[in-house]
Amino acid sequence: MAEEEQKEKSGGGNTLLIVLIIILFIFVLALGGAVAWLLLSQGQGDDKGEDKPAHEAPAEHGEDAGKSHAKQYSPKYKQFEPPPENAPPQYFEMNKFIVNILDEQGREYYLAVDIKVMTYYPQVVQELEHLRPILRSKITKMLRRQVRDRLIQPDGQDYLEQEILKVIREVAEQHNIYPDLIEGAFLERFVMQRAG
Repeated sequence: MAEEEQKEKSGGGNTLLIVLIIILFIFVLALGGAVAWLLLSQGQGDDKGEDKPAHEAPAEHGEDAGKSHAKQYSPKYKQFEPPPENAPPQYFEMNKFIVNILDEQGREYYLAVDIKVMTYYPQVVQELEHLRPILRSKITKMLRRQVRDRLIQPDGQDYLEQEILKVIREVAEQHNIYPDLIEGAFLERFVMQRAG
């Protein structure tokens, strides 16, 4: 009988010990889970805080910071390798256009322009180089149709840049180049002088 009481006491002590270990184990797991949740939620909050300045970075670091200039366009056009993010613009130069134009009274003037065409696709610059004779011809014809009185207006140079851009984009499209890959046309020289 005394042996049975001793077994019950020792067995009961073992059960109590096992229950305490299980409770302690659950407590440690719960505490670890709570700590992990706090750390993860703080990490996500920090990420959110870091995302916001990244989106605002272009305003602080220039208009093109973090900007991709790659364009999606129809497969009917030639496909070019997209430029990397923050790629600098590429330029195609066309210099020494000198043509005769008239004013509204019929007086003759010389118009001299140098043009830079901007794109973010280096392959487009190569394509435009192959089209140089066609571009020179079309731009020269367009320049000869200009009237001095329109070009001396405050927006005359901007107007002429847009007209040149239209011509370049038309030629590009005729040769299966997506026209919007050509971002702009800029006049480096814009001079009008009375002839004779």
